Amino acid sequence: MSHTVLTIDVDWAPDAAIDFTADLLASRGVKATWFLTHDSPAVARLRERPELFELGIHPNFLPGSSHGATPEDVLDYCMKLVPDATSVRTHALVQSTPLYDLVLRRTPVRCDVSLLLPHARRLDLVEYQWKGTTLLRLPYHWEDDIEMLRDAPAWDLETAIAGEGYRVFDFHPIHVFLNSADMGPYESLKAAVRPLGAATIEQMQPFVHEGPGPRTVFTALADHLAAHGGGARVRDVYNAWRESR
Repeated sequence: MSHTVLTIDVDWAPDAAIDFTADLLASRGVKATWFLTHDSPAVARLRERPELFELGIHPNFLPGSSHGATPEDVLDYCMKLVPDATSVRTHALVQSTPLYDLVLRRTPVRCDVSLLLPHARRLDLVEYQWKGTTLLRLPYHWEDDIEMLRDAPAWDLETAIAGEGYRVFDFHPIHVFLNSADMGPYESLKAAVRPLGAATIEQMQPFVHEGPGPRTVFTALADHLAAHGGGARVRDVYNAWRESR
């Protein structure tokens, strides 16, 4: 099994950006785990590719969340999107022991990918044992919008993938489409098109960055994974861990 995992936080992205990102992967036969925030026609198209795409949940526990007013409401909303979800990454990486207790009691989710360790040289699985149940924690080491905010962003795969053990990447469809090397194009698009989730290709195209950016790393990673068996989903990592016990 591949130890390189490509994940995607949907984050209420426009359907055009979701389709664009999915097509880059599907055309290469590359696997990915998509953490969903909402349903849409583009999300429905993701469901039609189960051989490539795993769907997990991306619950927003922040105040004012459109997912619900309480943690229970948020989880219930997200589980209606993906009733058989086994993986989670929380929006804004919100974490606490009470939240994990709720996840383990209320959902079938058993693998969490909410721990970001930017550019960590080695990632290993961690068993979070809690009241007779185990939540497998898979850290991740690279995220497109976090890279934008570093002192010296590096938009090459060699730098991004460097290290041992698991290599776990996180992208956002809007940043893959815009290829944003910083937050400027994204913020400009948000100001110009409301609601952002309804933006069309024609509306987004003027804000696309032509130099190196997230799409540079994304396509290089997709090509790399296509040449090495297609990569792995979070579910694949979890299943391999279970079988090894």
